[in-house]
Amino acid sequence: MVAGTFKQEILKVYNSVNRRIFNTGVRQQNVEFAGSKIIILSLNTRIPALKLLDDKYAGTTDYMDHLLTQIFKKQIKTSIEKQFHLNVIAVFKDYDAASEFSGTIICLDRDVEACLNELPEL
Repeated sequence: MVAGTFKQEILKVYNSVNRRIFNTGVRQQNVEFAGSKIIILSLNTRIPALKLLDDKYAGTTDYMDHLLTQIFKKQIKTSIEKQFHLNVIAVFKDYDAASEFSGTIICLDRDVEACLNELPEL
C-alpha cells in the first residue's frame, strides 16, 4: 500500500470513531508519519451540550472532555489494530475546547513506512 492511500484510510477510521463517540464527523483533518508515529491533527465540532455548559461549568465539561478522550483513545487503538493488523503501543490525544482543535499521536511498534508493504489491501 502506498503512503497516501494509507493516510486516507487512517483518516476514514479516525472520522468513523469520532462519529461513533461524538455523533459528528471532523471538519478538517491531516495525517503525517514520523518514524513509528502516526500524527493526526483535526478540527472538531464541539458537542453542543458541552459548549452550552462551558461558561458556567468549565470544570465539569473539562472532565467530560477527558472521559470522552479516554474512550476515543481506546476505540481508535482497537480500530487501527483490527483494520490494519498493526500493533499500537500507545495513543496520545489532546483536545482544546476553545479552538476545537485536536492532536492525536498513535505510536506503533515499528516504523510506519517500513510496514506499508505488509498492510492488507482495502
